[in-house]
Amino acid sequence: MKNQKIIPLKKLRNKKNFKKLMSLLIIPAVLLIVAVAFLLSARLLGNVAVSNAIDGIREIKTLFSDGKGFPYSPGEEKISKIELIDNRVLILSEDKCTVLDRKAGKWFENQITNPDSKVITENGRALIFSNNSKQVILQSQTEELGKINADGQVVTATLGYNGAFATSHTGEETQSVLTVYNNRFEKEFQWNCSNERIASIALSKNGKSVAIAAVGVKDAEIYTRIVIFNTDETEAVRDLRFGGTFFVKLIWTNSDAIIAVGDNQTIVFDETGEKTDSLIYDDHKLSCIKSDDKGNVAVCRTDLGGAKTYITVFEEDGKRACEKSYNGEITDMDIDKNRFAVLIDGEITVYNFKGEEKKKVIPESAASMLLLESGKCYTVENGVICKY
Repeated sequence: MKNQKIIPLKKLRNKKNFKKLMSLLIIPAVLLIVAVAFLLSARLLGNVAVSNAIDGIREIKTLFSDGKGFPYSPGEEKISKIELIDNRVLILSEDKCTVLDRKAGKWFENQITNPDSKVITENGRALIFSNNSKQVILQSQTEELGKINADGQVVTATLGYNGAFATSHTGEETQSVLTVYNNRFEKEFQWNCSNERIASIALSKNGKSVAIAAVGVKDAEIYTRIVIFNTDETEAVRDLRFGGTFFVKLIWTNSDAIIAVGDNQTIVFDETGEKTDSLIYDDHKLSCIKSDDKGNVAVCRTDLGGAKTYITVFEEDGKRACEKSYNGEITDMDIDKNRFAVLIDGEITVYNFKGEEKKKVIPESAASMLLLESGKCYTVENGVICKY
């Protein structure tokens, strides 16, 4: 007993209290370090580059959201379009763009001035533009990241994976002007298209390459030029011309395939413009095109006056995944990661990329729009957004 060390109780209590105090201080200290790191990142990399991480931090607030969940009614607002921005629902109406949180509470609302605005979403960001305006707005899920004013009326635009974006606008002496901006809103590349109107633009994942589909008419025949550029070079990597086809949409996939969808054919290219596959169909049969953030694409065509519908799915590497056929016309479809969904005859069917049925949903009332997100289905039914 005489060799045992006696520790005073007061000293022991003080030691325990000190440990408790230190453990309590660690949490805010870590949060402060993380916040400072993001502020420094925003300064060094630009706010757009870290916007997804900032949205993730702000999402903590949505745990205490007063949203009542789906179905969600926008009230008297008329829904122009719904899209998914990351895994959240974005609603575009005549005068605002609203992002909902998980509980269908209003997470962010941005006022817009053009009632005919269009929206493109990619990797947690949204690009908003209108054919009646020169203004283009880039936003995240929780804030407006910035805007530019083009030198002419915007015809079309696209958004890249890293926050870079590109626009096409009318020119004074040319049909179209292509401009590529980096995620700091700086001009990276510009090209004047003299004789054709740019109908679609696609950006590579890193924003350093761009492909355009420019449509023109010669000798009473429509044609499309597909031109591929590296943004640090003035000469095109490839300039291809296709007579008799109007290519309406280009998708540059995460695997660097370029999928060009036209009114009578769909062609798959590699990043240098070499053709790797083509799907041919009759003129004016194309009815719908959907793609996801990775570049998986579903191409829908109708035949026999709408009596038959065909859907071909291309994976991000450009290879065909499957083809499905239906009796009648579909109302809508969507694709997300390794699933695609079809709304037909008031019923939603979800498939994997092998064409195997994985889920079936019967909406409560007539649905007019369909969104697919990780197996979940969102619909618009009589102006109300539902989730299944």
